[in-house]
Amino acid sequence: MQASTRDFARIGLFMLGKGIVDGKSILPDDWIEEATTKQFDTSRPEYGYGYQWWILSDGAFTAKGIFGQGIFIDPKRNLIIASNSNWPQASDRQGGDQDKKRLAFYRKVQQAIDKEAKP
Repeated sequence: MQASTRDFARIGLFMLGKGIVDGKSILPDDWIEEATTKQFDTSRPEYGYGYQWWILSDGAFTAKGIFGQGIFIDPKRNLIIASNSNWPQASDRQGGDQDKKRLAFYRKVQQAIDKEAKP
């Protein structure tokens, strides 16, 4: 899918808003909850997999494009991070730890929000 960062953010808002558009749900009842609940274990301990979403143990979930695009949604913090990238090779051929770096960035943003929220 080719989309702008703004489009990715809109997808994030749609998911965070439980699929409600103009006050009406446009998805089957409980679909977003089911889609963003771990349905399958993966080879990566930090991720489970739902319906096209990677599920994290803290309730956050993410979509990951093969060239570095991403949508990170953390309902507990009311947080959406949309990113667009242009990795030189598909993620499974990067040979590095790009995905770990992306997750580390998301975690740093969460920590900054938590730090700011403390009285």
